[in-house]
Amino acid sequence: MEGYKGGRITRIKLKGFMTYDEIDLKPKKGLNLIVGLNGSGKSSIMSAICLGLGGKPQFTGRSFQTSDFINFKHKEAEIEIELESFRGKNDVIRRVIQPDKSIWYLNGSHAQQSEIAAVVKKYNIDIGNLCQFLPQEKVAEFSKMDKKQRLENMIKAIGEPSLYTMFGDLKDMRKEYCHVEKELEILESSRNSEVKMNEVLRPELEKQEERFRLQAELAALRVQKMIAQYNILQGESLKIKEEKKSLKRDMLRIEKELASLSSKKESLFSESNGLRHEIKEKSQRIAYLTGELSKQLDNFNMLHEQVDNAKITFRNKITKKEEQKAELIELNSKIKGFQEALKKKEHSVTEMKAQISKNAEQYEAIENEISSLDYTMGSTNLEINRMEFLKKRTLEEVERISSEENKKFEILKRSYPDTYKAVCWLQEHQNSFRAPISMPALISIQVTDDENRKFLENAISKRDLLMFVCEDKQDLERFMNVMKKDKKLSVNVTMVPDENINDFSSPAITGHMRKLGMQCFLKDLFIAPESVMRFLCKLSRLHQVPVCNNNAESNVEHILKYNSLFFTPTERITGKRSQYGNRNLSVKRDFIVDRKILPNIKDNSEILNNLEMKLKNTENSLNELNSKFMQCSVHRTELDKKLEALRKVKHELEHESLKISEIQFQIKQLTETYIKKKAAVIDEEQEKAYVKEKICSANSTKKEILAMMHKLIKEFLLCKKEKLKRILVLKFFSENISSLESEIKTKEKAQSDTEKCLLEKTVESTALKTQGFKLYDEIKKLDLDKLKFLIPSSPAQIGTDIAPAQQGPEVLEQVEQSIANIEARLEFNNENIAPILAEYKERQEKILNAEEHIKEYETRMKTLQAKIEEKKKHWLQRLINHIDNINKKFSEYYKFLQCAGEISLDTADDSDDFPNYGLQIKLKYRVDEDFMELSQTHHSGGECSVAAIIFILSLQELTEVPFRCIDEINQGMDAVNERKMYQLVADAAKSGSCSQYFLLTPKLLMDLSYHKDVAVHIIYNSIFLQTKLDVERHLEIAKTCKS
Repeated sequence: MEGYKGGRITRIKLKGFMTYDEIDLKPKKGLNLIVGLNGSGKSSIMSAICLGLGGKPQFTGRSFQTSDFINFKHKEAEIEIELESFRGKNDVIRRVIQPDKSIWYLNGSHAQQSEIAAVVKKYNIDIGNLCQFLPQEKVAEFSKMDKKQRLENMIKAIGEPSLYTMFGDLKDMRKEYCHVEKELEILESSRNSEVKMNEVLRPELEKQEERFRLQAELAALRVQKMIAQYNILQGESLKIKEEKKSLKRDMLRIEKELASLSSKKESLFSESNGLRHEIKEKSQRIAYLTGELSKQLDNFNMLHEQVDNAKITFRNKITKKEEQKAELIELNSKIKGFQEALKKKEHSVTEMKAQISKNAEQYEAIENEISSLDYTMGSTNLEINRMEFLKKRTLEEVERISSEENKKFEILKRSYPDTYKAVCWLQEHQNSFRAPISMPALISIQVTDDENRKFLENAISKRDLLMFVCEDKQDLERFMNVMKKDKKLSVNVTMVPDENINDFSSPAITGHMRKLGMQCFLKDLFIAPESVMRFLCKLSRLHQVPVCNNNAESNVEHILKYNSLFFTPTERITGKRSQYGNRNLSVKRDFIVDRKILPNIKDNSEILNNLEMKLKNTENSLNELNSKFMQCSVHRTELDKKLEALRKVKHELEHESLKISEIQFQIKQLTETYIKKKAAVIDEEQEKAYVKEKICSANSTKKEILAMMHKLIKEFLLCKKEKLKRILVLKFFSENISSLESEIKTKEKAQSDTEKCLLEKTVESTALKTQGFKLYDEIKKLDLDKLKFLIPSSPAQIGTDIAPAQQGPEVLEQVEQSIANIEARLEFNNENIAPILAEYKERQEKILNAEEHIKEYETRMKTLQAKIEEKKKHWLQRLINHIDNINKKFSEYYKFLQCAGEISLDTADDSDDFPNYGLQIKLKYRVDEDFMELSQTHHSGGECSVAAIIFILSLQELTEVPFRCIDEINQGMDAVNERKMYQLVADAAKSGSCSQYFLLTPKLLMDLSYHKDVAVHIIYNSIFLQTKLDVERHLEIAKTCKS
C-alpha cells in the first residue's frame, strides 16, 4: 500500500487479562477473522488492543477503571503488542496493569505514557475514532451520532490534520462574527434610542438659554454693586487714616511724661529699700528676744505646776488608802459567804460523782457500739462504691468491645456500600433461607495476630474477601435475584465447595521443615466459619501455602518443592518450573504490601460473655451490700437516740458539778486578791517626805529664771524704740511714692486708651482693606470679556477711574434695585433643569461613543468575513471532494447489497454557519420506501450495523491507518447480508487499501471464500467447552464430508 508508514500488529500477548490466563496471538496482514463462542474472550482482544496502545478504558465500552480488566485469579494484567516498523526493528509496547496504577515499557525499557502516545501517533493510530476502532458496545453509538458528530469524526478519520484544524478555525470565526454582529445590532438600537430622547429634551434647553442670559445680566449688575461698595469703603479708609496720625502724636507726648515720673519713683524706691532692711534686722532681733522670754516664762510656770501636782498627788494617795481599806473589808465578806454556800453542797458531791461515773460507762459503751457500727457501715459503703465502680467499668468495657464489633461494619459501609447493604438485609432475613448463608470473609474471619493480616491480603483477592458463601443452590439463586433485581446491588456470591473441611487439612510441619524456615500455613493464621474456610482453601489453597521466617531466604528452592508459593515476613515468593528442556525453576519475588483491606478486629464474643456474667454477679453483690447497709443504718438511729438521752443526763450532772467547782474557784480567786490588795496599801509618812523635797528643789530653780528674764526685757525695749524711728521715716517716703504712682497710672491709662483707639482704627482699616480686596478678587474671577468695561486695572485705582456720580450710595441703591428685578424674573423661571442638561450631555457622549464602536465593529466584521471567505475557499472544496469520493464508494457498496445509500454535506440554510455543518447519511433498504436519514428510530440494529461497516469501508481509501478493528458488526443481520458484508470486508482487505483488519464474530458462515490474506483465529477459551477435543479426528470428519 502506497504511503504505508508501518503500525500493523504482528503479535498480541496477554497475561492475566480479563478471561485469559495467558495467550499469544499473531495476526496476519489483511483480514483477521476472530471467531469464538459468546463469552470466550473475543472482545477481550479488542479491549487489549485499545488499552495496550494507550486508549482510555471508556473507549472499550466496558468499564472506566483499568483494574476491572485484571483476571480475578491474578493480581495484575500484562498486555504486550508488537507494531511493524519499516525503519528497522519493530516497536514492542508492554503495559502492566495493577489495581492502582499502570507501568509502561517500550522495547523492553521503562517508559512514560507520553512516549507511548508519541509512538502511537507516529503510526497514525487513533483508538478514540470509531471509524478505526469500533468495539461491540460502541456499534450503537454510530447510529446515535448526529450530523455534526459524524462530520467531525469523518474529518478526523480522513487523516488530514489541517482539514480538521481549518474546520475548527472556521467555527470559531463564525461564532466570533455572530457575536460581533449581535453586539453591533445592540449598539445601533441603543444609539437610535438615545438620539430620540435628546430630541424630546430640546425645548427645555431653549428655556435654559434664556435663563443663562438673565444670569449674565445679573452677574454684571452684581459687579457694579461690588465697585460702588468698594468706593464707599475707600472713603471710609482715608478718614480712618487721618485719625490714626493724630493718635500717634498723642502717644509720643504721653511716653515722655511717663519716663520723667518713673525716674523720680526709682530714686525714692532706692532710699526706702535701705530703711526696710534696717527695720527687718531690728524685727528679727525683737522676735529672738520675745522667744527667749517666752521660754523662760514657760519654765517658770512648769516648775509652779510641778509643785501643785505633787501636793495634789499626795492628797489623792491619802484618799486612795481609805478606799483600799474599804475594799479589803468587802472582799473578806464575800469569801465568808462563798465558804458557807460550799458547806451546804458538800453532802451531795459523793452521790453526784457516782452518777457521773455510771453515765460515762454507759455513754462509752454506746459510743463503742456506734463506732463499730460506723466502721461496718463505712466498709460496706466502700464495698458498695467499689462494686458501683466495677459495674461502671464493666459496662464501659462492654460498650467499647461492642463498638469494636461494629467497627468492621463501618469499614464495610464506607468502602463497599453494596456489600454492606446486602449484609444488613441478610442479617434480617437469614432465617428465611433453607441453609445458612455465610457473611463475606472480610467481616467473618478473625485474624489471630494483626501482623498476619498482610499475608492474607496478599493471598486472597478483594473480590473473594467480599464473597457471600451459600450452602444451598436454591438459596443462592434466590439471594442473587433479590440482590440483582430487587435491590439493584452488585455483590459476589458463590456455592460452598463439595469437599469436606477435613479435605483441606494442612500437612504437619516436621523438624526439617522448621529448619528450612517454615512456621505454619496461611490457614492457621485466622479463624472463619466452616463454609468460608472451605471456599478460601478451595480457591486460594490457603492450607498448603507456608508462612516462613527469615531463614527461608537461603532455602527458597527447598521450600518451593513443598508448594509453588510461600511467604516470608517481607516478600511473596512464587516458583514456576518450565515444562520443557531442563525444567528450569524461575522464581518471582514480590514485596508484601499492607493493603489495609481486612479490619483489625478480634473475636470478642467470649470476652463479652464473661463481662456480662461478671456484671450480673456484681449487681447481685451490690444488692446484698445495700440491704446490709440499710439494716446498719436503722440500728445506728436507735443507738443515736439512747446516746442523746445519756448526753442530756450527763449535761445536767456536769452542770451541777460545774457550779460547785465555780464556788471553789471564786473562793480561791478572792483569797488571792485579798492578799495582794493588803500588801499594796499606801505608806502615808513616806509620801509626805517625798513631797517636801520636791517643793524645795523647784523654788531654787524659779529664782534663777527670774534673773534671766529681767536682762532680756531691758534689751527688748531698746530694740523696739529704734525700730519705731525708722518706720516713721519710711512712711514719709511711701506717701511721696504713692503720689508719683497715682500720677503714673493716670498717664498710663491715657496711653492705654490711646493705644486701644489706635488699634481699633487699625483693625477697622484692615477690615475695610480686606473687604475691598475681596470685592476686587471676586470681580476678577468673573468673565473678563463681558465685564471688562466695568473693572479698573488695579484695586488702587478703584474710585478714580469711575466717574464721581457713580461713587455714592445713590448708585449702589439703583444697582440693588436692578438686581432685585432680575432675580424676580429668574425666580419666576426657577425650574431646575440641571439634571436634564446633564442627562442631555451624557446621552450625547453615549451617542458619540456608540458611533465610534459601530465603526469599529463594522470594520471588524468586514475583516472576519474576508478571513472566513479566504479560509472557506481552501477548506470547503477539499471537504466536498472527500465527501464525493466517500459517497461514490458508499453508493457502490449499497448497490452491491441491492440497496441504496448516499452521503452529502448538510450546510443548513446558511453556507457560513459552520458550527451547524453536518454529514447526512440517507439510506433505502427496500424498493417501496423513500430515502431516510440514518437513525435508530427508523432503522433496525442490523441496518445500523450495515451502515456503520460500509461507511468505514468507504473511508479506507482516504485514510492511511495501519489497522481497523470491528467487533461483532454482524449482530442483527440475516445470513444473506452477513455473507455480503463479509465479502465486502474481505475484498477491502485484499485490495490493499488498509494493511490489516480485525473482524470479530461469534459465528462462522459455511462455504465462505477465503483468499490468502484472510486468517481465521478460533478462540478456544470457555469453561463450558469440552476439555477433551481430538482435533485430528474432527479434521478427518470434515475432509470426509467435503469429499
